[in-house]
Amino acid sequence: EAKAMFYSRILLILFVVLLNGAVIAQIHMTPTPTPRPGSRQANLPGVSADSEKYDVLRSIEMMVPKNRAGAHPLLDPNKGIYRKPGKEELKVLAVAETLLARHAEFLKKQNTGIVKLNAESSCISDADVLVASEACSPFRIPGAGTSYSFRTESYRIPRIADLILFDGVFRTGGVYQHVVLTELGDIAIGDVTLESNGLRYLVELKPVRDSDEFLKFDKEIAKGIDVNGFPYRKGYPVSENSTFALRSIAYRGKFIRSIDGIQYDELEFDRRRDVIVVFRVVEKDSAGNYTIVWKRLKDVESPTLKVKK
Repeated sequence: EAKAMFYSRILLILFVVLLNGAVIAQIHMTPTPTPRPGSRQANLPGVSADSEKYDVLRSIEMMVPKNRAGAHPLLDPNKGIYRKPGKEELKVLAVAETLLARHAEFLKKQNTGIVKLNAESSCISDADVLVASEACSPFRIPGAGTSYSFRTESYRIPRIADLILFDGVFRTGGVYQHVVLTELGDIAIGDVTLESNGLRYLVELKPVRDSDEFLKFDKEIAKGIDVNGFPYRKGYPVSENSTFALRSIAYRGKFIRSIDGIQYDELEFDRRRDVIVVFRVVEKDSAGNYTIVWKRLKDVESPTLKVKK
């Protein structure tokens, strides 16, 4: 009887090993979904609006090995694609001293900032790494300086950014993220509050609960929604001396990606929050780059997005 139990255990262990091998093989056979843009974002890498990723995520989210992210250089917290750029890297997009002086009083206030966005859209890469061209080589920062997160107050790759400058248009649309944008007009950013004209829709917008609702609203906002004379969209042409407002709901959850066979949850590298921000274009430099000042009006915890089967 003891021998029978012993051999039964051996057979059970072999079965589990073979099963795990099949599961792992299936994971590696399933590539990370390449984000597909919607609406006017047809040429913008790293921004997704389709539903295929939900199916892939649901099928593998419970199978992904943990604590493997550090095994790849691109996931290194100091040098990888999700890092905060250092001072030397930021010099290429340094804000002009005259602008810093002009907005010094505004920048003394809490939850404010100023940043310059790179207008060279060709530097955005599907591979999340720097495009190897002469024009892009100076921009050795995540997203090549074209995309910014008001949640982390840093340049980010477009897939987890709140605002992206692409071909002269402010665009939005990160992973598991609803970003709704509107133009308020030529008004002083310091005067804008949550009670200002154009902010009510953003303030009252309810987060969605699951992937079905997510995709439904994503289609609606891609077409544009007009409320009380203000159009709310996923993108707006850049307008100098104009103030914009956005609501960015970065839902919590899991979004599984793969780099050279290493599976990881991309959302672990991001600060998932629900924010309302106003920003104003204050300069276009000789290279076509835009400098904006911004103010965060709301910052709360975001809900978890339930991914349906």
